[in-house]
Amino acid sequence: MAKKGGSHHFVRMRAHKRLGIVQRKAVKWLLAPAPGPHKKFESVSAGVILRDVLCRAKNMHEAKKLLNMGAFLVDGKKITEPRFPVGLMDIVSEPIEKKTYRMDLAGPNLALKKVTGEAAARKYLKVANKHTVSGAKTVITFHDGRNYLGDKHISTGDTCVFSVPEFKLVSHIKLAPGAECLVVEGKHRGERAKLEKIIERPGSHKSEVLMSGTAGQFITIAEYLFPIDGNYS
Repeated sequence: MAKKGGSHHFVRMRAHKRLGIVQRKAVKWLLAPAPGPHKKFESVSAGVILRDVLCRAKNMHEAKKLLNMGAFLVDGKKITEPRFPVGLMDIVSEPIEKKTYRMDLAGPNLALKKVTGEAAARKYLKVANKHTVSGAKTVITFHDGRNYLGDKHISTGDTCVFSVPEFKLVSHIKLAPGAECLVVEGKHRGERAKLEKIIERPGSHKSEVLMSGTAGQFITIAEYLFPIDGNYS
């Protein structure tokens, strides 16, 4: 019988560099993320984070034990599946170690960044799409596939900040001139810069933006931006 579905592992050397995978030459196989809130090549599995990134386990057997103990939370919820995909802006907590991280960008690569205080309970979600359902209600879809019944003032490209694990809207950041943004795609991926101007292009061409960062001004595509605020650390 033919094999169905994707493999649970892939060769570590072939993993996309933006994942920030360690021990590329020492270990051949890497536990692949399962289908979920983030794409396979834009996320790292929970088991790999526990074993290779946080170094809380020597092997995947130990990592599974920690997961079952409730030692690993994503957005405040217990994760028991070692293949659960952890991607950009996810809040990772270790109750036993009393540490919290945000999956952020270190240059172009995904990396856990330690956060404390209010930042440890805030989830940044970019509006990827929105549509109207019966009753003239607006449903917003975020970059991690999560849906939210929002209002018409929230636009595609904006960022909504939610508290976790309650998932209550805390603030709304518009993609507009003056906004501080994290560039999440393109050659400037990982840079933080101020949005100076939105440049509309004719026809089917994507809108571009003029950005001002520490290295000077540059132009990139508007959909590459992830608006953030002064509380983002």
